[in-house]
Amino acid sequence: MTSDTVAQPHRIDLCGVRLDVRTDHAELADYLAAQFPAPDVARADEPDVAVTVRWTEGPRPDLRPERVFPDWPVDATIDRHVFTGGARILWLRVDDAAQIAVASERPARGPRRFELRFHFTLGATGWRESAKRLLAWRRVPALRRNRLSTLAYYAVYYPTWWHLEAQGLGHPLHAAGVALDGRAVVLAGLPGAGKSTLAMALVGAPGAELLADNVVLHDGRQVQGCFEPLLLDDRTRGWVGAQLALRPLGRRHVFARDAYHAAHRTGGVLPGAVVLVSRGRETRLDPVGAAECAHRLLAINEVAKEVRRYHVLAAILGMVEPEGLARVDERGERLERLLTGVPCYRLQVRHGAPDEAVAALRAALAPVRQVAR
Repeated sequence: MTSDTVAQPHRIDLCGVRLDVRTDHAELADYLAAQFPAPDVARADEPDVAVTVRWTEGPRPDLRPERVFPDWPVDATIDRHVFTGGARILWLRVDDAAQIAVASERPARGPRRFELRFHFTLGATGWRESAKRLLAWRRVPALRRNRLSTLAYYAVYYPTWWHLEAQGLGHPLHAAGVALDGRAVVLAGLPGAGKSTLAMALVGAPGAELLADNVVLHDGRQVQGCFEPLLLDDRTRGWVGAQLALRPLGRRHVFARDAYHAAHRTGGVLPGAVVLVSRGRETRLDPVGAAECAHRLLAINEVAKEVRRYHVLAAILGMVEPEGLARVDERGERLERLLTGVPCYRLQVRHGAPDEAVAALRAALAPVRQVAR
């Protein structure tokens, strides 16, 4: 399962960022290889970001910098779990994912460096940890697998987003995205609001391309999808039809959703419409002002854990990259600029009646498609 050696790097191209990810955990290596297939042509060029992930197990670790990251010397303490030394920063107990520790450095030359240590524990110390493992031995493999999705965010998505955001090249939004005739329709809402169902219904239309199912990036002018496997239940998969080829990954997630690879459009597109999705007693589609829409999008980001966790990490990384922290301050301003002149709506979806919402959304987007053409 784990070994003392770190495997050869796995090259990942995500949102224009080249990452080399190494890990000593075979299960995580297989997970990443399935989620992010290597480029068709082997790449020997230097990556933008180099990530190493180490997996340890056992009782609660000793959270001292020299024990967690012995090869990352630091000389200043920012917090009891945050340490700095020059252009490097260590975070030994990450936010609400306390089993993860992160080290980061932006050297003067070469790729940005990240090292992650994931410590798998059942939360006990000494013999109690061993006893808990004996009692729960049937569940331990599943518990390990359940951590891989979170670890993939910290090992791949968050380093990519920070590399882009620190340069002012992209800011993440918790939203699905579909390109209709070359214009992006952004579907934002909290988990379970129905974004995936609506996105799959739009993708089923001629001239539509999938941008992303969960997170899109923007630079204040264009919208770009951030690749993730689609998580679809049986009903949502039926909306896709034959327009989108799906390749199952053999993984089942919460809410009886299976993971699929599907073609995503790469590169940025101009925004065509933004839709704030929620559930209610009746299906309603109402226009909303761009400023209010921007504020709600920012609020959704702080509630959805995928982006909220990233924002906390970005604030930590910004302590040693003040120029990157300055770019973070531009999130709201750039979002309002993105939405200037763009139709914005609030779509309330009646429970159990996605067809009504799809019909209302398609009618509202008809003028957008005409403009795009």
